Amino acid sequence: MIFEAPDLFDRVVLMHPLIPWSPEPNPSLGSLDVLVTAGRRDPICPLPLTEALVRYLEDQGAQVDLQLHDGGHEVQRPELAAIETFLNRRA
Repeated sequence: MIFEAPDLFDRVVLMHPLIPWSPEPNPSLGSLDVLVTAGRRDPICPLPLTEALVRYLEDQGAQVDLQLHDGGHEVQRPELAAIETFLNRRA
């Protein structure tokens, strides 16, 4: 959704995102504040794909915070705490 209509959002949380393609450049993403959470050992979305997505978003001008945990594709408590902090930052 953020690739097609980034103006609908100001903040976005992407949990263990799997973007297996290279998105087209989109300078409209530069207005976004993004939190990406992921596991270093995620068998579904390998860390290099997550890191590539973070680089892509940063290259578009987005503010990106990457929160990694040592697990896999499961959601862990520190991840939930990071999301709560992120969403309450400007509330």
